This record gives sequence, C-alpha cells and structure tokens, in this order.
Amino acid sequence: MNLIILILLLLLLSIKFSISKKIIYEAEDGILNNIKIYKNIPNYSGKGYVGLFEKDGDSVTITINITEIGYYNIYISYLANLGTKTNDIIINGQDSISFEFPENTKFEEVLIGCFYLKKGDIEIIFKKNWGWMYIDYLAIENVEQTKIDFSKFDKNLVNPNATASAKKLYQYLLNNYGKKIISGQTGKAGEFCEEYANGEIDYIQKLTNKMPALWNTDFIFESKDIKDQFQMPNYVQNGLNWWKKYNGKGILSIQWHWNMKGKMDESPSFYSNDSTFDIEQAVIENTWEYNKVIVDIDHIASILKQLQDVNMPVIWRPLHENDGNWFWWGGSEHSKACSELWKLLYKKLVYEHNINNLIWLWNGKLDENTPYEYIDLVGLDIYSTTHGSHRNEYIKALTFFNNTKMIVLSENGKIPDIDKCVEEEAWWGYFMTWNQEYILTEDYNDKEFVKSVYNNSYNFIM
Repeated sequence: MNLIILILLLLLLSIKFSISKKIIYEAEDGILNNIKIYKNIPNYSGKGYVGLFEKDGDSVTITINITEIGYYNIYISYLANLGTKTNDIIINGQDSISFEFPENTKFEEVLIGCFYLKKGDIEIIFKKNWGWMYIDYLAIENVEQTKIDFSKFDKNLVNPNATASAKKLYQYLLNNYGKKIISGQTGKAGEFCEEYANGEIDYIQKLTNKMPALWNTDFIFESKDIKDQFQMPNYVQNGLNWWKKYNGKGILSIQWHWNMKGKMDESPSFYSNDSTFDIEQAVIENTWEYNKVIVDIDHIASILKQLQDVNMPVIWRPLHENDGNWFWWGGSEHSKACSELWKLLYKKLVYEHNINNLIWLWNGKLDENTPYEYIDLVGLDIYSTTHGSHRNEYIKALTFFNNTKMIVLSENGKIPDIDKCVEEEAWWGYFMTWNQEYILTEDYNDKEFVKSVYNNSYNFIM
C-alpha cells in the first residue's frame, strides 16, 4: 500500500512539473527606456508592471536565458484598457513582429508565437508602435515541434479548366516547396523590371551576376477611371517581350492596385482615404458601384487574355493586403464584402471570359469570410526591421489552412535570411522584395547581404 501511495505521489509531482514549464520574467526587472513602473492596478505579478509606451522609442528590454536549443512559446501578460493596440516585439535582433493586443480590462496572458531560440542569453524588446498599454511579465515555454507536413497541399488548382501552362507552374511550385525558396523582385509600378536602365533587375544582375526567378508587376493603370491610358507604360507588351526573350523560363506575378473614384467624382485612387468608392455597394448586383466593377473586370480580362494566348501562366494577386484598411477594398469591417468581390472577380474571369491561365493568390485577412474554395496560394506581406525567418507568421497562415495551401512572402522589405528560414523550417514558396529604395539602396538590404542571398544554394534563381 505504501509503495502504491509513493508511486501516485511521484506521478502527481511529474504531472505538476510537466504543466509548470513556463519561466516568468518580470517586466519591471528589465531595462526600461522612457517608461515607468506602476502598481495602482491590481492583480499584477511581481513588484509591479510597466507602461505606457507613449513616445516613439519607448521600450522595455527583457533578457532571458535559454539552456537548450529548440522551439519556445513566448507569452506576454498585458493590460490594454485604452483599446486594442498593436506594438512591436523584437527577439534577439533577428525576429521582429507587430502584434495586436486586444482590448481588455485586466491583466491577461497572450501567446505571441513560437520561436526557434539558441542557447545563451536572448534579448526580447517590447517597443512602442501604437503604444498606450501595460506589460506585466514575459514567459517562455519549451515546446516540442513535429516536422511540417507538406503532403496535404492541394494537388490541383481551384480552377478545373486551368491551362496546361498554369498547371505546370503550380506543379513546379509544389515540387520545389520545402527544398528551395524562389527569389522574386517587384518592378517599378506598371513596368517590368528590366525594361528600364538602372532598375531593380539591372541592379541585382550587376551586383550578384544572378537573376531572380520571379518578377512582379502591377495593373495599377488598368481602370476605366484612369484617363490617358495610352500614355502609360505598355507593360503587357513588355511582358510578352520578356516571355519571348527568356523562352518562358521566368515566373510572372501580377498585382492590381485598383484605382476607382466614387460618387464624389474625386480623382481615382486605390487608397481608402482618397477614394469614396463603396465596396459594400460594389457586391450588390445592379448598383452604380457594381456596374463600375464589372466594366473594369471586363477590361482586365481582355488584357489577361493576351497573356493566355501565348500560354503564359500568371500568379494573380488582386485585392491584395485586404487585411489592412489602407485600400478601398480592405479593412475588417469589409471582410465579407471583399470576399464576395473576390468571388465575383473569379467567376467573371473564369466562367464568363474563360481566363484559365491564373494561379489565384490570396493576400489578406484570414477569418471566417476567407474564400477558401477560390484560393490556390496564400501570400503574406511583411515589412520587418530584421532579416528574420518570420516563422511565427508563416506557421499561423499554414495552420489556418490546415497545411493545404502553399505559403509565400508576397511582399517584403528586408529579404529574409535564407539560412534561418531553412534552419527554422519557414519554407516560404518565394520571397518578393518591394521596389525602389527597398532594393536599390542599402537602407533595407545592404549589398553584401543581397549577394549572400542570391548566392545561397537554397535560393532558386532564373
């Protein structure tokens, strides 16, 4: 009997130990930069909590000690009683994320994400973005990570009538996934990268003697609200020339900064602050807005058909960044309408105009309205202060789609560190560096780093 009791006690102790893996680091013990320690709000941990992060640069730096290399959940206990706030978290100068802390009325612990950490002291900086909140403590927890399973990826495009060239490109992306990360570069708005001197591709070629495999251009001028279209760059012809020049070796991605003007008859714009165009009305049949949308979709179809006629497949990225509120089609309040507009765009192009050379890339909000059945690829846009792998964001997107969709970095400022991506299994299908100062200066990507990326054996180039 005594032996049984002893075994039970040991079992209980082992259970308690297994569920008490979190190590807590009090914020007030960190290095405080222009913030204060408070004690007036109850139910905090330790000797107090810190805040309010009112001015740019306000931060707290907490140093943690990692005794075993591996994956760690990072939690923060916070209070955001002044409303939902987004603030920045930088981990050892390598990973940087902007995290949205939901409004609450008491200190609560939230999971920031899972990060790959090496042995030694690790600095974690909580830094003002919006600011105006309190931090009680930071906690870490070592967690087991199973190898990511790519076998569940959709084997076919969502369009059953996809062209042979679109199917071939999609199959190539599938076969490459988890082996190499494709390099991509965005050109100046409305132009193909190499069609003008000293542009992005020219810069990369001269610097690295390599070419990115994927180019991104923009249908920014393709709206019937844009006057004098004939004066704009003929990027469709440029694309056809490029396709012929390289015998179809490269990959083309097209986004659409969709310029519209609303009933106030303002200048056409894609920015929500400059356009009064109403997306909610645009998805209601026979409204003024709906009819304008249809006219532009018909126009876009005529352009895409020119690319389809030469068997050019396209990674198609309309209604991009719809998780943000800066474009007229974006914002949480328009999540359902944006999804409906995506479906309308798909059905018009595919069913009515027989545009079948597209691989549909969703780059936006992931919620109950996400049009899952009309998505081939999922893209995230990340403008970070570091060259991190962005594994946390990658895993969130992969998990949302239950490992069935390939995840790509559809826009980036700083190019992710390819070696970190491989080490941490952040297997982006491709990266896509933004144009102009993001690549043509050393403000975001210095020359030596760009060279290292384009000469990395895990980076796929043309």
